[in-house]
Amino acid sequence: MFAKNNPSRIFFGVLEQSLREKHWKEMIFMEHFSMEDWRKYVKNELTEPERELYEDHLYICDECLEVYLEAMDEEEDSLPAMTGEEDFTNLVMAQISGGAPEEAKEQGGQSPKASWFERWFPFSFACFMLIGGLVTMYREKSQIDQE
Repeated sequence: MFAKNNPSRIFFGVLEQSLREKHWKEMIFMEHFSMEDWRKYVKNELTEPERELYEDHLYICDECLEVYLEAMDEEEDSLPAMTGEEDFTNLVMAQISGGAPEEAKEQGGQSPKASWFERWFPFSFACFMLIGGLVTMYREKSQIDQE
């Protein structure tokens, strides 16, 4: 069919070797994974090589991607509902900032460690730069007017 040194034969030979090395050939021609298989994946009940195979398969199979998303939705629905989400968020944010939740609320979201300098320095610097720019523009204009 193909001549021995035909570029098409060489290309397909290289492609086949690449597919064999990466085990993609098995993934392309394999059957779809079942919903139960995807549930195991979602619950992290698979070995690392199996997980990699499933992840690679998701890149090429839209049908399995839909099944995977359904399995994710089912797993999310099976989790208990979180009560007091707002309180939990406030508590975590207070711990991140290094204070107690009451302190964070009293400061109006400002970190308790924020000093006057940390709050006003950016504003002062911006004003200083604005005034400096205006003075420079005024000097240039007056030089142009004198010429």
